[in-house]
Amino acid sequence: MNLNKMFGFLFVFTIGMTSAFAQSPQQIPQQQPTEVSDNEIEQFAMAFREIQVIDQQVQQEMMNAVQEEGVDVQRFNEYLNALQDPAQEINASDEELEQFASAFQEIEEIQTEAQKEMEKAITENELTVERYQEITMSVQANPELLEKLQQHYEE
Repeated sequence: MNLNKMFGFLFVFTIGMTSAFAQSPQQIPQQQPTEVSDNEIEQFAMAFREIQVIDQQVQQEMMNAVQEEGVDVQRFNEYLNALQDPAQEINASDEELEQFASAFQEIEEIQTEAQKEMEKAITENELTVERYQEITMSVQANPELLEKLQQHYEE
């Protein structure tokens, strides 16, 4: 597989997977970064590491699902872009549209299962999903906290 195609595909789905744990206005009100203890940073680092492993596995499963439907990864990305941007059209045969829909459905199932696994990784590391999200925001806003996380992550 062409590396550019693969990276394009992975980019689309990495955004989708990580957004499952990103802040959303309905879940967490806008707030200042919260205090994070060293213990929580350690728990966060362990959960984050597990989530990355899950994400890598899921990326491969999703690529396989697309390919098993007989769809070119780049073509599938074009289809996804057209779904997200109504102004963008995609010329596709009925057969291609069926393949896209089937691959998309399989990917949604994979993502649903992956989200459950990620939530489990968070709770097994003694955090709630909400607290994980809060720590994510704090790490993004605080370079010192990011440095602490990197130290724990490298251990």
